[in-house]
Formats: sequence, structure tokens, C-alpha cells
Amino acid sequence: MSRLDEIETFVVIARTGSISRAAEQLGIAKSAASRRLSDLEARLNAQLILRTTRQFSLTEEGQSFLANAETALEALDDAERIVCDDVENLSGPLHIAAPMSYGLSKMQPVFTQFLIDNPDVTLRADFSDRTVDLVQDGFDIAIRIGELPDSTLIARKITSVRHCVVASPVFWVVNGTPKIPEDLQDLPFLRYENLHTRQALAFQRPDKSKGTISPTPRVRASNGDFLAQMAVAGLGFMVEPEFVVEPYLQTGELVESLLDYSWFGLNLYAVFPPGRRPTRRAEAFVSCLEQALR
Repeated sequence: MSRLDEIETFVVIARTGSISRAAEQLGIAKSAASRRLSDLEARLNAQLILRTTRQFSLTEEGQSFLANAETALEALDDAERIVCDDVENLSGPLHIAAPMSYGLSKMQPVFTQFLIDNPDVTLRADFSDRTVDLVQDGFDIAIRIGELPDSTLIARKITSVRHCVVASPVFWVVNGTPKIPEDLQDLPFLRYENLHTRQALAFQRPDKSKGTISPTPRVRASNGDFLAQMAVAGLGFMVEPEFVVEPYLQTGELVESLLDYSWFGLNLYAVFPPGRRPTRRAEAFVSCLEQALR
């Protein structure tokens, strides 16, 4: 009997709490499962399970061995999955979360082309400005913009995200076009609420020195397109990603100011769940996204 069969049988016995149930799950006789466990204990020269007619429990050595054995079996499963992925065409489900404005304006063509190129892949896309739990919600990738907090998540930077100071032409006429960021301090501000930064607006001057301003928000919202409509109506200025305001800049409904200054210095990331290597489908999609943005 191979060491792997013995270890796998022990893990199933420990998980099910019964040699009989483990044997049924493995599709072998109860006597075979019992023999594998005995052979493993003999080889290790340690008792892993205390078993009587009324009691079944792991010894201290059994608990320690179980933790390591489960890790080893999971690593083996991952290795087999990676090899299978490498020799097969991309197929199966791909679950992606993305910010609403960015997903609809920039990622839709990438989704379309990826599915055309990979007809056996199925897609579930969640467009929302909320921060999803990748593990609990079952996502392969989350696209995030901002500062990433320290966590166990695996993140890959895709590109930087330029932010613009914009307002309607009438707003600039009435309030004056700012010459420095400090001129914005007392003007009505339209603030995006889901930005994971300090309340202050951080900027970098042309000479690379840095500063902040803290204007009082007149409107707070969790969606950039909504704020853009407020800005078009002349209700305030906003500092938003270029991909949000680009259509309004092209039509002249919004006008950019302070072009020589950079704001926030935020990046776009692809974030993967912790504890396992990203699937080949996920890796391929992120590569397509990188190429499209480039």
C-alpha cells in the first residue's frame, strides 16, 4: 500500500470520525481502511487515533499530523489542477468583481473579446462600488482602485489611475478658475465616498512637492457617474478618475482645471483570493486586461 493511500485514508477517517464512513467514502472495505491506518501508525511509530467501541479521538500526534497531511494533500491537488489547466483549453467559470463605472466604461470590451477568444469560459460579472469578500462571495478576481490595506489577498498592479479636477464651465465662471489647489478649499465639493483614502485631497505640485486640501463636501455619493451629473448641473467641483469624466470633457459639459497637478496617486489592481494560486482563466483574463489598457 502506498504512503499516499495511507495518508489520504487517515485524513478521511479523521474528517468523518468513523472508519466505516471513511471506507464508504473511499469506496473500499472497512477492513482495508483499518489496515491502512494501522500500517501508517506502524510506519510512523506513533498512535494517531484513540479508538474503542465507544470512543474515537485524535491523539496529540494525530492532530499535528492531520494538519500537515491536509496541507500536503491540498498542495498535491493544486499541482494536479495546474498541470490539467496547462494542457487544456481555457474552460469553466470566471467570477469577477469590478467598480461599476470602470467596469462598464473600460472592461466591457475586454470581457467581450475574452469570451469570444475562449468560448468554453462562462462569466459572472459583479459591477459594484462596494468592496466584496473574494472568498465568501466566490470571486476569482476583484478589480480595485485605490490604496490596498495590508491583507492576505494577492494583488497585481495593472496601471496607475489619473484623477482630474473638473467642474462645469458655468461653475468655473461663477467661482473663478483655480490657479492652485488651495483655491478649491472653500468651494462646494462633490465627494466620492468609497475612496479608501484620508478625507483630505492629496496632490502633488509640478515641482514634486506634496500638499493636501480639505474642502467641505456638498454632495457625497458612492458612484462617480452620479457625481459627474451633479457637476454638470453646476453643483460643485469634483476630483474623479479620468475614465469617469472623459465623456463629459469631450462634450464640454465639464472642464478640467489644474492640469499640472497630480491627485491621489492611486493604482488599479487585480486582486486574487488568498491561499491558492489563481486559476489559469483568471491569469489569462488579467493579461488581456493589461494588454487592453496598455
